Amino acid sequence: MIALLEDPERGGSPSVEAAILAVVFGLLIAFAIAGGRLVAAEAAADHAARAAARAASLQRDPAAATAFARTTADASLAEQGLRCAQLDVDLDTSQFSAPPGTPASVTASVRCAVDWAELGLPASGGPVIESVAASPLDRWRERT
Repeated sequence: MIALLEDPERGGSPSVEAAILAVVFGLLIAFAIAGGRLVAAEAAADHAARAAARAASLQRDPAAATAFARTTADASLAEQGLRCAQLDVDLDTSQFSAPPGTPASVTASVRCAVDWAELGLPASGGPVIESVAASPLDRWRERT
């Protein structure tokens, strides 16, 4: 068996082959970890969008809803350990003007630009994660 590994016709040293395989396996593990962190980041963005929509639906006017949704999304992402290079929270508050008794909702869209370094890869740039959630407004509550 040892003679096979040291066969000059094979053209390689077992230690070099082992080093190359170790690097390849290391990269595969790093990409698997980064993939798992990306899934966790997407879940954090989903949670932040739901929290922002819910927080906005509890407010009485669109301006307060927008401010509170942004604060809530930022706090939710921080609580989950996700730092965004750029965070955009857009809120659709057009249904705040619906008359009482009419079903209405508020929709929050959270976009988070995540840096690859945040996900465990030594690279710049990264994916933009987007999540949208809606929360109903109280049907019989007075609206502005």
